[in-house]
Amino acid sequence: MKPLVRPLVIFLAFGLLLLGLAYLVPLQVPYYQDFSVSYFTERGLLQGISIYDYPAQLEFVAAQTPAGFNFFPYPYPPWYALTTLFLGWFPIQVAARAWFFLNISMLSLSVWFLTPNLQILRRGLAILAALMFVPALGLIFVGQYSAPVLLGAALFVHAARHERPTLVALALLLLTFKPHIGGFLFLAGFFWLVWRRAPFALRALRLTLAGGMLMLAIGFLADPAWPLTWLQSLARYRDLPGVQTCGLCASLPGWLARQVTGRSSTAEAALFGLLLALPVVALLFTRYRSCLRDPFILMSMSAILTLMLDPYLLNYDYILLLIPLSWLVLRLPWPSLLIYLLSWTELILGRGQVLGLLSSALLAFGLMLFLLASRIDSPLNEAYNQLEN
Repeated sequence: MKPLVRPLVIFLAFGLLLLGLAYLVPLQVPYYQDFSVSYFTERGLLQGISIYDYPAQLEFVAAQTPAGFNFFPYPYPPWYALTTLFLGWFPIQVAARAWFFLNISMLSLSVWFLTPNLQILRRGLAILAALMFVPALGLIFVGQYSAPVLLGAALFVHAARHERPTLVALALLLLTFKPHIGGFLFLAGFFWLVWRRAPFALRALRLTLAGGMLMLAIGFLADPAWPLTWLQSLARYRDLPGVQTCGLCASLPGWLARQVTGRSSTAEAALFGLLLALPVVALLFTRYRSCLRDPFILMSMSAILTLMLDPYLLNYDYILLLIPLSWLVLRLPWPSLLIYLLSWTELILGRGQVLGLLSSALLAFGLMLFLLASRIDSPLNEAYNQLEN
């Protein structure tokens, strides 16, 4: 088959399989939770309602949902809604099952990219363990939207190691689907390409810029004034009481803000995040910069920093922890198992008990620094650095 035909055939076959499962498998997936925001946004778009026209959406949704249903402003970029627009063609129960299986597929493919050195059986067990990871369970069952970011980071690791510029560009574009958790990873990957200055890296940069311009352009199909209306939608979303206080947030800056001020505030958490970011980023760039040449280490550390410094995180965003876990488990198996198990404390103690998730990110950060320091201080690595310089 020609290079473009084979992926297209695989994509179409997978899509048909997915829809078949969504229609035929009698799985009771909750569909009036997080998934419903995306679904009714897409269904409204198919009826000619712009994705950030919140008053029109409220009227449209009220006619199709039970009394008391809360519909929130769409907070994601327009290309996300256009990518998942097909879900709006189907009844909500079918669409929710399709998104359920898509999330499982994206999580599984991410782990597949992150475990190239494992045998098939162990790779399968790694995928199963990832799907049983508590943040992954939360994401799958409420129909959340973080999986494309995990897939983008995992694909970047795979594509950068094999010097595949088209896949590198695709990976970086996936990181933009949920900017508040993918933004730092995108910047890390983009500047890694600038830093490399190899022919494949320059081609990947050109493809990324071209793809970015295309996504910006097609965004006008979802909303003719989207650069302005998206900001307005984000402002509406930010003003929601649960977002302003973020009592269920699982972020380290948010936890610190609560301990210091005695109240929950996303704005105060953002300030704490900035104060934390300055010394941490300075440490990485002064002490561990040479290690960041490895795209796996780069994405692992970027994921950990996102989980440590982002002021607005919920439990399902901790699926990013699967990236450093995939790197650590081959080097420190038992401490990695502890990181994995710490996430279960929220399931045992109840939502809002975030110390287990925070501890898992901090432990992963400490273990990464320990192993990277060992690499930097080894005579072999010093000789390699001298050769590079």
